[in-house]
Amino acid sequence: MSIHAPPKSDNKHVTAQRKAEKYEKFILSNPSWNFLHMKNTVQEEMFGDVRLSKLKRAKAIVLKKALDARKGQYEKLYDYQLELLRSNPGSTVVINKEDNTDPPVFKRMYICLEACKKGFMAGCRKVIGLDGCFFKGANSGELLCGLGRDSNNQMYPVAWAVVDKENNENWSWFCDLLSRDIKMEGGKDWVIISDQQKGIINAVQQWAPKAEHRNCARHIYANWKKEFNDKEWQKLFWGCAKASNTVLFNHARAKLAQKTRAGAQAILTTHPQHWCRAWFRLGSNCDSVDNNICESFNKWIAKARFYPIISMLEAIRIKVMEQRAKAEKWMETIYPNSKKLHVYIKQSRYCHAVSNGADKFEVKHWDHRFTVDLAKKECSCRYWQLSSLPCCHAISRIYFKTNSLDDYVADCYRVDQFKKIYSHCLEPVEGMQSWPVSDRPKLRAPGYIKMPGRPKTERRREPTEKPKAKKMSRMGIRIRCRKCKGVGHNIASSTRGMQILADSNTRKRQHSLTLTPTSQSSSVANSSQHKAKKATTKLPKAKAMGRVATAQGGSASMNLQAKAATHQATSSVTVNITSGKATTTTM
Repeated sequence: MSIHAPPKSDNKHVTAQRKAEKYEKFILSNPSWNFLHMKNTVQEEMFGDVRLSKLKRAKAIVLKKALDARKGQYEKLYDYQLELLRSNPGSTVVINKEDNTDPPVFKRMYICLEACKKGFMAGCRKVIGLDGCFFKGANSGELLCGLGRDSNNQMYPVAWAVVDKENNENWSWFCDLLSRDIKMEGGKDWVIISDQQKGIINAVQQWAPKAEHRNCARHIYANWKKEFNDKEWQKLFWGCAKASNTVLFNHARAKLAQKTRAGAQAILTTHPQHWCRAWFRLGSNCDSVDNNICESFNKWIAKARFYPIISMLEAIRIKVMEQRAKAEKWMETIYPNSKKLHVYIKQSRYCHAVSNGADKFEVKHWDHRFTVDLAKKECSCRYWQLSSLPCCHAISRIYFKTNSLDDYVADCYRVDQFKKIYSHCLEPVEGMQSWPVSDRPKLRAPGYIKMPGRPKTERRREPTEKPKAKKMSRMGIRIRCRKCKGVGHNIASSTRGMQILADSNTRKRQHSLTLTPTSQSSSVANSSQHKAKKATTKLPKAKAMGRVATAQGGSASMNLQAKAATHQATSSVTVNITSGKATTTTM
């Protein structure tokens, strides 16, 4: 019988090309695959050489192939434009090319599908968030997006565009097309939320000068934190940002001034009308002070940003298509994800009101006092007017009259409005082989700009930000005491465990022999280290021997043997030495 040896780990047939072919799909779906994990996978599955140089070569082969495919997809962009316009009539799809180039080179592309446009106009509030994010992998450029908010306060993608970089020209071009699609008409009664990117600020001033332009308070805080980075001041800053009227803002700013007077002055560098609720206009039904909804969109499409341009745009379109949620199962009148409303319901228990005999009340909430008018749906704290959701002061009086808040919440939060928004569905698109062929010259891919140095795999953290954790968090792990075997504590905090440990130490001390010689007397404490057998018929035995000597040459020795009914029995001997003679007393 022949014995076959295991495969060799230096198999020369497992080349970099073979590894690239086997793991091509995995590398494309996860371009940031760690080389250590890749090495372990190859060694286990292919029993081949796993030198780092070969892994890098295999990954480079896959990415080069993807780069070549990316260039090929630019040639079909005009065909993709015709297919979108055919399958979704009424959509806005614009492609621009570089001037004075032959063959033409791609510059930028804008997409606003008809269903997204109609759904936004049907029930979304007049609030738009603007932001941009970089492509990943072999692509070069950035993706600009314009997002609305549906009745469930979730992101509603309206339009997106592919550009080479964020600048004044590209943002002006994007805002021009977006304002036409959603009929912004100068921006009256509109709210635009963004970061402090100069291109966005200039574009909003040009195409929506009458709109309320809010800056993301999170970016304001990030800049303020560079100089005032005490953790205790963070809550005080957000207290200023979320103050719903000027009285509460001044009160929150006074608290901040008690901790840092310079910090309280520094928050006024950017006027509070751009980032504080106290200066927001009424009627928008939106009290947001941040642009986190755009950050969520960038994270939502993170995987798609690795793909070539058409594959990326198709992945985004499919995600938007799948987002058409099913609200048929919702039986409530108001959307079920109103977290703020639940918070204010809990806070209403601390509100104490006095009625004037009609629908007006004087409500005391901690150290502040506000007036509430249920008929006009107004509160002097301004939160009810800002968000169109009842504040805690109003809820305390509404529950005094009725158990339902439905009549006091704006229509934009109702389930029927949600259904109106998502009743406009995206139409499916044919495969690439069935697309209509454009007669325009095929576009060429823009040049890839390689930045100096090794490409960054992680975002750059702020100087005051905590570094990335290197060890896995132990949160959620249930610990077990090794003494009492209880759950939820260790031996240091276990009462029974500490008692068992104390008993164990007592037994060890009893099993040790200590002799303390003096010129006149010596005390001998006796016990021996042993392991008592668990037997009911035999008693444990203890043996010990002691010897003591003096400076005059005298000495004495003693042998002890005892049987004890318990493990805690002790014996001691006192030795007295006088004139070279010794006497012993057993106790």
